[in-house]
Amino acid sequence: MTTEGEVESGTGEEEIPFVPVEPNPFWKKNAEKLVGESISVVEDTAKQFVVVTGLLQGIYFHAIAFSDIKGATWYSVLIYMAPLVLWLLSLIFAVMVLIRKRYEININSTRDSKEKFEEMVKIKYRYIRISGFLLIISFVALAIAFLHYFGIF
Repeated sequence: MTTEGEVESGTGEEEIPFVPVEPNPFWKKNAEKLVGESISVVEDTAKQFVVVTGLLQGIYFHAIAFSDIKGATWYSVLIYMAPLVLWLLSLIFAVMVLIRKRYEININSTRDSKEKFEEMVKIKYRYIRISGFLLIISFVALAIAFLHYFGIF
């Protein structure tokens, strides 16, 4: 026979009660905010990419238009056009983040809602990562174009 607080095995040790960890309300609210704003944050980033790539294309295009690139070799033209092409591709992927897609959803199903939400976030996040990667690579191409223009490369 065991007394209250002793383990059934007869060793005489007291059993430690299991107390579930209470979630910290701050972190719970923080997680809810992160999930709730995830799509809008990605779309805001895409809007910034659209503005940045548009400005860069405009400035760079005007710089090339007033240069003497018309008589350059194909190699030089390729070097000078690479940043423009990369900015255009980055712009396309950023705009794809902003394009709305129609989703069929069962409003009474929380699982369906969760799956559609996760699909939307996954697709938008993939597009914004591609856009950001192309934007970073475009700066490398721009540096190469500047080096080539100044005769270093």
